[in-house]
Amino acid sequence: MYSWYVVRRTSMVNNNDTATDWFVLSDHADLLRVLDTLDVNPSWTDSCALQVYRDSRLDVSIDLLATVSDDDEGDDGDDFCPPDLTGVTIPALDGTPLPPGHPVILDGTPLHYGSSTFYN
Repeated sequence: MYSWYVVRRTSMVNNNDTATDWFVLSDHADLLRVLDTLDVNPSWTDSCALQVYRDSRLDVSIDLLATVSDDDEGDDGDDFCPPDLTGVTIPALDGTPLPPGHPVILDGTPLHYGSSTFYN
């Protein structure tokens, strides 16, 4: 039984195709670096969530798309920015952190520590 974070972002890429990026992490500092560089745009991003797994079970899910405003002054709808984490509490992991290289299966998809992208 391990604990880890998952950031999952699904965005439109072209011709109504989508790409889903998965980031599986167990280090809080790595998670903050990913969130700080994550490109999100409400016009192009279908979903973006942070999920916290404790003892190999989903414990907390945070909608990160809700933290990005498409009403910014001067926004032409094409601007991408990271989620605004103001007021968002990211829970610490409890238990044994997922070791790098150890697989997890989420939504029937095998994933490893780090990032993966799947095109639909």
